[in-house]
Amino acid sequence: MPCRPDRKHALSVSEARYKTMVETMGDGLSEIDEHQVTTYANDTLCRMWKRSREEIIGVPVTRFVDEKNRAILMAQLEKRRRGESHAYEIVWNCKDDTKLHTIMTPTPYFDADGRFKGSFAVVTDISRQKKEKDLLEMLVQQRTRELQTKTHNLEEVNTALRVLLKKREQDRQRMEEQMLVNIRELVMPYVDRMRNSRLDERQTACLDVMSATLEDIVSPFLHKLSLEFLHLTPSEIQVANLIKHGKTTKEIAQMLILSEKTVEFYRKRIRKKLGITNKAVNLRTFLAAGNLSE
Repeated sequence: MPCRPDRKHALSVSEARYKTMVETMGDGLSEIDEHQVTTYANDTLCRMWKRSREEIIGVPVTRFVDEKNRAILMAQLEKRRRGESHAYEIVWNCKDDTKLHTIMTPTPYFDADGRFKGSFAVVTDISRQKKEKDLLEMLVQQRTRELQTKTHNLEEVNTALRVLLKKREQDRQRMEEQMLVNIRELVMPYVDRMRNSRLDERQTACLDVMSATLEDIVSPFLHKLSLEFLHLTPSEIQVANLIKHGKTTKEIAQMLILSEKTVEFYRKRIRKKLGITNKAVNLRTFLAAGNLSE
């Protein structure tokens, strides 16, 4: 039954309307047949690829991509043949040798027997977004490098500070040790000499106060000193370490192949050098509490 004139007119108007819409749409629109040959390209796609319609129609679409993107395109075309339809990114070669980053949104179509006949695809330009993404990634990488540099610099500063603090602690310790040595070797001998001379009661009292004050001064530093700095001999250091670890005189004598009298002699010498002779101080407790190094 032939179409009536009014129906023909309506179809013509509708066709013209859809053609105008397709040609003026903001995205590119392409059609390829089952052999990957381009059969349609709207004006937008021509502008995007910077090619005329004559340079596009009838040409295999694979000619407009490089080798890497050709592999992407062929893999996607195989999916179209199976009826799959998923958006994907691909980069086109424009006529002026520039690159166009796009998202393809394809739709395959088939004949009445279910044979693949081609596909349409909406081509969306994402070059601007790609540039912005690349710029953002570059800024992130630059910021990361800056932070890594700052972190490295901070680590170097921290290392330098640790070295300085360690040196300061060493200097302080040497100063304390030197002060202790000066008092014990340069001052205390004279105090002992004065104590053995003829002193009246008032002089003896003053000497006791002076001696006690000097002991109070050196007492906080004494526990921090190493056994070597206290001028212990190697044998005395051995005995001191065994005492510190809870060994008895008999056990020390057996371990070092010495007589018990010799060990007792060393114990007295150690007490004297530690400044605790004639004091109610346990030698092992003193050594352990003072954390004297071995």
